[in-house]
Amino acid sequence: MRIAMVSSWRVACGIARYTEELVGALQQLPDCQVTVLPAGPQVWREEGRRLGWWWERTYWRILARHAQDADLVHLQFAPHFFGGFRPLRNLLPFFLRRLTVPTVVTVHEVDLTGKGWKAVLKRWQQRRWWHARCVRHLIALNRFVADRLAQLGYSQVTLIPMWVPELAHRPDPKAARERLGVGERFLVVAFGFIGARRGYELLLQALPHLPKETLMVLAGGPHPLDRSDYYPRLMRQIAEHPQRHQLYVTGFLPDEEVDSWLAAADVVAAPFRQLSGSASLMRALAHAKPIVASDLPPLRELAEASGAMLLVPNEPIAWVEAILRLRTDETLRQQLSDAARQFAQRRIVAEAARQHFALYVGVTTNHDER
Repeated sequence: MRIAMVSSWRVACGIARYTEELVGALQQLPDCQVTVLPAGPQVWREEGRRLGWWWERTYWRILARHAQDADLVHLQFAPHFFGGFRPLRNLLPFFLRRLTVPTVVTVHEVDLTGKGWKAVLKRWQQRRWWHARCVRHLIALNRFVADRLAQLGYSQVTLIPMWVPELAHRPDPKAARERLGVGERFLVVAFGFIGARRGYELLLQALPHLPKETLMVLAGGPHPLDRSDYYPRLMRQIAEHPQRHQLYVTGFLPDEEVDSWLAAADVVAAPFRQLSGSASLMRALAHAKPIVASDLPPLRELAEASGAMLLVPNEPIAWVEAILRLRTDETLRQQLSDAARQFAQRRIVAEAARQHFALYVGVTTNHDER
């Protein structure tokens, strides 16, 4: 079976990394040939192409022609790949109308947030997007997204959970701490692109109530496509923070450096305001680290499945109490670490690839019978 995988690819993007791992596992299966068709603003920017509505229409049109040679198209979707939620700017319907091959879509993000006309507009768009003639099935990475898609009127949805990544290199925690020069400080690491949904101001509010030997590290930088003022505003807050000497922002990191910080961490913090899923937390679980995370539905689901997370409300004192609890309770830290390790052994990319291929076969078989 020939699969055309349409996705961001080999750029600084969680979906690009997800696709790379999935494609690698799919190519290990017999009778599965995957051709990646790189797409999206980050890819085109890396290639030196012009961006904008007119030029991107051309790129999507060419991509659709290339996809027609496959038996099935698999699109890895996030709104910003197609222009976000601006109705006259979003090019997803334009692309899908040009596909005649059976198509499945992994929906990495469903956004039902907002108030007033903006919320109404988002719902209206998302109710229409996946009713294109070519789209035969949707894939959700967790029950939260599957339930939201059901609310939007989609019935053909399969849940294939995100896996814990296999690490090419697992740094020794003591060696990592020594190399990073953190000494004996209590290291709290938050990993991922720094954007408004991350809620890092909660960590800034919690820091004055934590021991002076605490070092709070934000391992990441701004998302290349983020046009908000969140990152510069957060940097100003950090510069003016009374405990700024206990705060460190790394900027964008290559994988080896990410793994060093996660290996060195005593606690991983994930103070999300909203999310559909989180590849960054799956990487933290690969390092078997105890995690404190916001008590939001997608994270509640992950906590139940892994047994490796403490969930807290988005209140600074709740975060302080959870971090201090992990600092002092060695038994709890070990319990969460062991649970993360066992979860990583169960939730593997090879199994996800088998589930994807079974879905591909079902979709193409039904198409042939029509």
